[in-house]
Amino acid sequence: MRLNNPQDFRRCFLKGKRIKNEAFVLHYVENNVPSARLGVNIAKKKIRKAVDRNKIKRIAREAFRKQKFEGIDIVLILKNEKIFEKTSYNVLINEIFNELIMK
Repeated sequence: MRLNNPQDFRRCFLKGKRIKNEAFVLHYVENNVPSARLGVNIAKKKIRKAVDRNKIKRIAREAFRKQKFEGIDIVLILKNEKIFEKTSYNVLINEIFNELIMK
């Protein structure tokens, strides 16, 4: 499922915890729903082309789907777009979701 409601994003930012890596910040909080929900925020200022922004979102949703989280709201935010010159999107997104599993 997707996280669409602005109040859910706000709740995740204010009451949740966060994990960082070189490119992303992942905010997460427990929810009262049995399924997990994901929200992805990629600023147009960071990644200019819509094709590239949507590619990152597709990769994030697929990684989220494969992890099979339960009862958690997750917001993934792009912070450093320059790192993608060295490392691929897949590696960084899978790395941050694996950190979440460890916690």
